[in-house]
Amino acid sequence: MNRMTRRIRLAKWTMAIMAVLLAAGVLLGGRWEAMDASAETEMTAAQLYESRAASVFYLKTYKQDGTLKTVGSGFLIGGGQALTAAHVVKDGAAFEAVFDDGTTIRGLSVARSDEELDVAVLNVSAAGRKALELAADDAGYGQRTYAMGYPLKETKIVTEGIVNAPAAKVNGVARLLTSAQIASGMSGGPLFDRYGRVAGIISGSFRTMDNIHLCASASQIRQVLSMEAGK
Repeated sequence: MNRMTRRIRLAKWTMAIMAVLLAAGVLLGGRWEAMDASAETEMTAAQLYESRAASVFYLKTYKQDGTLKTVGSGFLIGGGQALTAAHVVKDGAAFEAVFDDGTTIRGLSVARSDEELDVAVLNVSAAGRKALELAADDAGYGQRTYAMGYPLKETKIVTEGIVNAPAAKVNGVARLLTSAQIASGMSGGPLFDRYGRVAGIISGSFRTMDNIHLCASASQIRQVLSMEAGK
């Protein structure tokens, strides 16, 4: 075999190897967009709590006379904003966010609220604190979910379940249903997908169905975020 023949065969082998790598979506250690979705890392409940809990706070709603009206949960989404359930802040005169490190942030205000969807956007000064990421798409049937919030004043918990239905009609309104356990005080907290993104806001529970709970979906959150401020 002469030198020219060896070079031709080597070139053919090189092209064949490159074709295989391109088909797999990997070239010289890089990744093509086609592989990005499958490359996401699923999280355990412990990993999610460790990396996301600091963004979730205990929310206090006060009456005009300064007495406590309602308590619930909320979470930071960046840009000086936070999310909670609309019923937690309804008719409130003042609000406080209490974090696990003992920090209390006062002066929160309601920027947008939709009582039908049970979603409220809050203005909050929380510079330097990590924000949560909102899922780009609504969760689907059977996908793993994690709920986080404050059923007890000084104790935040995380529970695990699945999506029972992504858009069940409840009193004429689409609701994400999950089997992740929810208790009083967790309303307004985040429902996470298996990648640690916010898939919904905890809203409530069925009185007639055990272990099935209601949430606003990611698309409903985006709908309220797009509303004109003050609505």
